[in-house]
Amino acid sequence: MDDTHPSAPPVIALSAYERNGEAFSLAPQYAAAVCQAGGLPVLFPPQCPEAQVILSRCDALVLTGGGDISPDFYGAPCGNSTHAVHRDRDAAEIALAREAIARGIPVLGICRGLQIINVALGGDLLQDLPTSIGTRICHRNAEHDPVLHEVIVLPDTLLRGIVGQDTLEISSWHHQAIANMAPALRINAIAEDGVIEAVDMPDNPDVFAVQWHPEHTAAGDPHQQALFAWLVQRAARRVARWTGHGATKN
Repeated sequence: MDDTHPSAPPVIALSAYERNGEAFSLAPQYAAAVCQAGGLPVLFPPQCPEAQVILSRCDALVLTGGGDISPDFYGAPCGNSTHAVHRDRDAAEIALAREAIARGIPVLGICRGLQIINVALGGDLLQDLPTSIGTRICHRNAEHDPVLHEVIVLPDTLLRGIVGQDTLEISSWHHQAIANMAPALRINAIAEDGVIEAVDMPDNPDVFAVQWHPEHTAAGDPHQQALFAWLVQRAARRVARWTGHGATKN
């Protein structure tokens, strides 16, 4: 496929995760939302450490959900509630996030992906929300079913520009969140209990992340699908910019 052809969809890399050491996996809603937005989704496994190779072959990156990040990566002891840690995936995705940001490749972080971006840029995490801030809002339930709740969209932010409204109903399933935010990031949305729900980089318009799971409801909620449309549009713009100068993308 000639990825410089005007009709070729931007290639969107999505991080996969390991299932019990037996298979690589990713919920199909991620790929469906990317396809709906006009992108070509490609999955890569957590054992793939070559950030430069992956990013030389894609036009944008989605850092997806999954298990907890090892606190080693942000200099904290491991709490009793931290679990499902996959250090190889952590290391690979932190490297990917840093490399993508350095190269100007569009990045969308989803749930764990937001946490990866924050850690990659020097922030840290609350390891268990009920322990840290209480249970005023349920961000995750024991049955693994998504939790629906509202977030407040801050004015004059990237998220406000994408969705065009002050509040959003979102689908959530997480028990960790940003504690100290990386200096390069800016808050775009918060929950009523103060949890940071979305961030961007004021100095880099191609980086955005949400703590919720927009892929859960994107098929029926245009505001959630708009996040994937934003990513694919940024990827297409980057391709056009490079090919317009007669250069390769990476």
